[in-house]
Amino acid sequence: MKNEAAARVFASHYQLVICDDPTIFTEELNWRNGDFERGFAGNERFRMVGTEADLNDHWVEVRIVNDLPELDAWQRVTCVSFQCITGHVHIMSILDNEPSISLDLPNGNYAVYVAGSNLGVDQSSLGEYEKLTDTQLAHRKDVEWYQIFIVPGRPVREGRIKDE
Repeated sequence: MKNEAAARVFASHYQLVICDDPTIFTEELNWRNGDFERGFAGNERFRMVGTEADLNDHWVEVRIVNDLPELDAWQRVTCVSFQCITGHVHIMSILDNEPSISLDLPNGNYAVYVAGSNLGVDQSSLGEYEKLTDTQLAHRKDVEWYQIFIVPGRPVREGRIKDE
């Protein structure tokens, strides 16, 4: 089983979607009072996690791990509970028809940690306007980018566990 993947994700409406079935979104899952402060919305099978940069164009790396790695280097970490009943996890834009990233994931409960760096920094804020290729974007750690860690078991706490 492949346990990691990476891709460009367009975070439409300033959010990344983490889900086990892209077709289950309903209006009841949308952002409500209090969701912005805690950094996420949705239910355990369809999570939306907030982003910052205006261009909404991010490199996202996903890892399924048994133990959570050290998170000190990250500017923001949002933790959500996640339940998989389809055998898959997808990372995508709320507007995508097809996920940017899909991985096999055993059915069960997980803690998902969305770690971000250089929040709010994109090419336009750096005075750059030429679209980067996927390879170029993958190597740019000076613009907003994310790593998502999927860990078996329920999280001890949800929300923004780090926000600098």
